[in-house]
Amino acid sequence: MKYLTICFSIIISLFFLEFFSRIFIDDGMNYEIEMLKYARELKVISNNKDIGIEHKKNISITLMGADIFLDNDGFRGQNKPREDKKKILMLGDSMTFGWGAKKTFSEILNEKITKYEVLNGGIGNTNTKMQITNFLENYSSKYQYEAIVLNFFINDFEDVKIRKPNFLQKYSFLYTFLNNKFNTIFIKFNLKKDWVNFYSENYSNKKIIEETFNHIKKLNDFCLKNQIKLIIHNIPELRNLKDYRFDNETKIIKNFANKNNIYFLDSIFALKNYNEKDLWVTKLDPHANDNAHRIIANFLFNNLINFVDAN
Repeated sequence: MKYLTICFSIIISLFFLEFFSRIFIDDGMNYEIEMLKYARELKVISNNKDIGIEHKKNISITLMGADIFLDNDGFRGQNKPREDKKKILMLGDSMTFGWGAKKTFSEILNEKITKYEVLNGGIGNTNTKMQITNFLENYSSKYQYEAIVLNFFINDFEDVKIRKPNFLQKYSFLYTFLNNKFNTIFIKFNLKKDWVNFYSENYSNKKIIEETFNHIKKLNDFCLKNQIKLIIHNIPELRNLKDYRFDNETKIIKNFANKNNIYFLDSIFALKNYNEKDLWVTKLDPHANDNAHRIIANFLFNNLINFVDAN
């Protein structure tokens, strides 16, 4: 009876703490909890393991203070794509998707460019291999494309392992909150990798780099065959822009693009002129905010449109 009472008390306490987390911690701007909602409400594990993650279709939700609508393709946007315009498709991860941004650089660019329609195919927690496979399998013949922009972020060589979340990972705000706090402590005491080491170690996996380059070559071959312009756009990590730590890593993707005659752009040249904290969604979330998306959109407009329009 004593042990039963203890177990019952623990269960009641956990229910109370979960309730407390949902009422007081979940303010709509907690990065980890909002990411849990994103994974649960907007993403599904693909039947194709090489795609890994896909977006759900025709669904809307507010995450990290931003209203998000996924259209019939799972693209982030507001309107059904028009049939009378050729497309510029943005591929990428959460930086392209626009995590925490009310208006993404794809949307701003779409307003600036009247000749083409810009589509946002970014999906959070995907790498370049997954993004390209998803495009070639599901969207390569769906629209007339004028250009494909492969938006590359510092962790797009990551060997992403897709695992079905357990009950707590999928539903518990308390578990998510505490797990994040423990990870922060582990990093502080060097028991887990910090963000610099995590990103840098992605570039030590030569197998993944080679596989990623082979996928980009497949995409390039597809574009050449169908007279589509391919652009690789590097989006920098938004911490330490003035003293950027990943120049050597950026050179790997830049040299590959140059070697294969793929047009390469790097928006660090526009972003590094700003106070980095003015570019973050929150102090604890260095994803690009609305200000950063506006800067990136202007940079792309000034450097992209002439290339896209060239014969």
